[in-house]
Amino acid sequence: MNIWLGNLWQTADSERKWALALAAGVLLLGGLTLGPALFPSPRVPTITRQTLAPVAAAPSADPAPVYPRTASVQPLISGRLNLNTATSEQLEALPEVGPSMAALIVKARPLRSLADLDAIKGVGESTLKALTPLVSF
Repeated sequence: MNIWLGNLWQTADSERKWALALAAGVLLLGGLTLGPALFPSPRVPTITRQTLAPVAAAPSADPAPVYPRTASVQPLISGRLNLNTATSEQLEALPEVGPSMAALIVKARPLRSLADLDAIKGVGESTLKALTPLVSF
C-alpha cells in the first residue's frame, strides 16, 4: 500500500507543479497583453525634416492626336477641335462628353477660354484636364 500511496503522491505533486506553471504562464501572458492597455506610455511625435527637390514646371501638354484619313473613313476628330464650330457628334467623341454635355456646350457658345468652358454646369476639374489638349476656341 505504501508503494501505491507514495507513487500517487509523486504523480499528484508533478501534476500540481505543471498546473502552477501553466497558471503562471497564463498570468504572465495576460499581463504582457493587457499591460500596454492598462498603463499606456505617452507617445511623443517625432519630427523629421527632409529637403524636397524643387518643383519643376508642368510638362507641356501633348499635341492633340491626328488620325489618318482615307477616302471612305473620316474621323470625327483630328487635331484640336474648335468648340465653337464643332457639331454635337464631334463633341460627343471627346472624352467625358456625352449627349447632354454636348448640348450644354452648344448652348453656351461662343466660348473664348477654358474659364468659359469651366463655367458650364457639369464640367469639372477632371473634364477640363482631359479636354485641354484636345480643344481650341
